[in-house]
Parts: sequence; C-alpha cells; structure tokens
Amino acid sequence: MRRTKLVLLALGITVLDQLTKLAIVAWLPEGASHPVIDDVLRITHVRNSGAAFGTLKGFSGVLALAALVGVIAFLAVVVRDPGRLSGIGAAVVAGGALGNLIDRIVRGGPINGSVVDFIDFKFWPAFNVADSAITIGALFILWAGITEKKKANEANHGS
Repeated sequence: MRRTKLVLLALGITVLDQLTKLAIVAWLPEGASHPVIDDVLRITHVRNSGAAFGTLKGFSGVLALAALVGVIAFLAVVVRDPGRLSGIGAAVVAGGALGNLIDRIVRGGPINGSVVDFIDFKFWPAFNVADSAITIGALFILWAGITEKKKANEANHGS
C-alpha cells in the first residue's frame, strides 16, 4: 500500500506541474509578466532549455536522459521499500523529473526541448513546480541520509 502512495504522490506532482504549465501557456504570452506581490513575486512566462533555475542551457538532451534515469531510479527505490523520508523524497523528485521530461518532449522533443518556467522572484531565475519538487525531494533524501546514518551509528554504538 505504501508503494502505491509513493507512486500516486509522484504522479500527483507531475499532474500539478503540467496543469500549472498549461494554465500559464494559455493565459500569458511567452515573455509576458504579471505581478503577484508588488515586484517581489511575478508570474513570468519563459522557456528554459536548461536545468532547474536556468542552469545548463543547451543541454536539453542530457537533461531529458537524466530525467528518465531519475524516474527509473525512483521505481527501483519503490521496489525495495524505502524508509519514509527517502521514499517521499524519491517520489517528489520523480514527479518533478517526469513533469519536466514531459515538457521537453512536448515542447521541441527530448533533444532540443524546453520547459515552461513561470515563478519569478526577480532576484532568482524563474522556475516551475517541477523544479521546486526536484529541489524539495532532494532535500528530503539528504535529510533521510543524515538521519538514517545517525540512527545506524547510535544502534551500532549503543548511544
């Protein structure tokens, strides 16, 4: 049952990511921007051929392959029944990776594709739900690694 919940979490994040991108594409022309909180937070429709937060521009094919590997790795993690935090982290990363992979395929193909970014704090490159999910999921996995290692050390040393 827990594995099913992790898969549903990943798919839910993918669906949320795709729905927000579809809404932005339908609502705001590419390059246009709309203020949300004064000039601190804007919704800005940009296309990004690179990685999260505008890095690695021009590496769309490599990023598409990395996303595919990430989704496959998630499935491998789910099969081995991970701990709670690492399972959630893997599901959140996979959902974001799949969301951006779908975008790359739909918006130019896996080699030359791009993703729709729209969350714009002006002092940071624009990003999307998938980018946020990948970052948050990676933090969950990191935290899981730290806490699991600490628990293992305590169990081995009787502390």
